[in-house]
Amino acid sequence: MDRRVITVLVFTLCLCTTASAQSSRPAELSASTTPPWFPRAASLSVSLREGAVLPEARVQWQLLFFRSRKDSLGLLIEPSVAFAAARPASIPDASGALASLQLYSLLFGVGYTNRTESGLEWGFQVSTGPTWTQGRFTTSPARESAWMGLLEGRGRIGYRFGTVGSGITVGYGDPYNYKRSSRSRPFIGGLQLGLYADWR
Repeated sequence: MDRRVITVLVFTLCLCTTASAQSSRPAELSASTTPPWFPRAASLSVSLREGAVLPEARVQWQLLFFRSRKDSLGLLIEPSVAFAAARPASIPDASGALASLQLYSLLFGVGYTNRTESGLEWGFQVSTGPTWTQGRFTTSPARESAWMGLLEGRGRIGYRFGTVGSGITVGYGDPYNYKRSSRSRPFIGGLQLGLYADWR
């Protein structure tokens, strides 16, 4: 098994252990008025890697399994779509240039959020899942289409105005289980910077 996947599993178990060690009857956060079938958050971000700039839009569903007065821990489901808005002049193996790139992902993870009485909130999450990539290169009219895994870690900090919170996110992503021959892989993942809003 990939070492990065093992790291995520161990980290998730640690989070669950911490949650179970809390008081059995905490003062709970107010229940969300958002229907369970409706997304709880959305974000706009950009990924930077090997000269490629990929804007990304994603929405998030959340299933809480621990909630106290200030803390919450839940399972996350995040579909997303991204495309290369800026591309490098050449690719690492010198076989032409990247003409276009699209990513379609469905990530599953665990997220933690802490909210203070002043309205400040911060949190982090780890997630992984399948990604479908479609890339086109100047050396061939055919598109390169491939499936691979994507592992992400993100932190966020923001402020809550009533029932709505917003702020900034910073993270890093890395693909795994990809074909060695994939020419799109070097441009996937990398540093992530963005804005988020949630209405949990």
